[in-house]
Amino acid sequence: MRLVDAYRYVRGVSRGVRRGDTFPAAARVPARPAPGGSRSVWVGRGRVESDRFELSEHVVAVPGLERPVEVLHLTDVHLRGPGPWVDRLCEVVSRQRPDLVALTGDVVTRGFQVAVADQFLSALPAAPLGRFAVIGNWEVWGGAPKGVWEAHLARHGIPLLHDRWVDTGPLQVVGTDDFLSGRPDVDAAFAGTTDKPTLVLTHSPALFPRLARAPSRVVLAGHTHAGQVRMPFAGALFLPRGSSRWVHGWYEQDGVHLFVSRGIGWSIAPVRWRCPPELALIRLVPG
Repeated sequence: MRLVDAYRYVRGVSRGVRRGDTFPAAARVPARPAPGGSRSVWVGRGRVESDRFELSEHVVAVPGLERPVEVLHLTDVHLRGPGPWVDRLCEVVSRQRPDLVALTGDVVTRGFQVAVADQFLSALPAAPLGRFAVIGNWEVWGGAPKGVWEAHLARHGIPLLHDRWVDTGPLQVVGTDDFLSGRPDVDAAFAGTTDKPTLVLTHSPALFPRLARAPSRVVLAGHTHAGQVRMPFAGALFLPRGSSRWVHGWYEQDGVHLFVSRGIGWSIAPVRWRCPPELALIRLVPG
């Protein structure tokens, strides 16, 4: 960890003290595995932890699902400028062969270059059931609000699910506005859905209690970075607003499963410790 990076991280955490989200008790709880089991494999190597990638694989049984569906879940990439890190990430992402790709926000951040966003979006695999995105707080705060980001995604054939849903065949996919930077209308997002198994995409997990409703089966979120820096015994030093008690791993409410990814990139400073970047493959199997 370079001294300048450490300083930037500590400075960012010090700002969080005033918001009351440092050393949260929820972050001391170990990540729970998926109901059907979880495992992780390295899919990239780097000099420091923030440069390495883990592919986490999870299995969830979904009542009413007629055939297995593999979902590649990518979140919190926080793209800025070009570089070897982006090149390695794109190479790893392009090797995956999911049925569906889910982007749950903060793909870009303040100061991002359009060419870098294009590089990443072009590397996404051509999933047969589609590629879908929801907006995160840093798209809004970083110069790519809904209209801008929706148009940019559309050039790559990726719909922005902003309080709406689509039917992919085996699944309905619902997407929401961001809890922190937007005004999600959950009723509008679910309007017209049937009892078909439903996958929900959202950025901030704090929206989960409102999404744990029929016909939801699985909710995917990011935003927390799992704390990004995790101390032994103490857990995360800091969590952003919109995390609540859902920090990383799997949770359940009223029969609906929530997965919170650690995310891929970094915020505040280019530092990760005991919290490697995560690409997640969610295997939904008939229940």
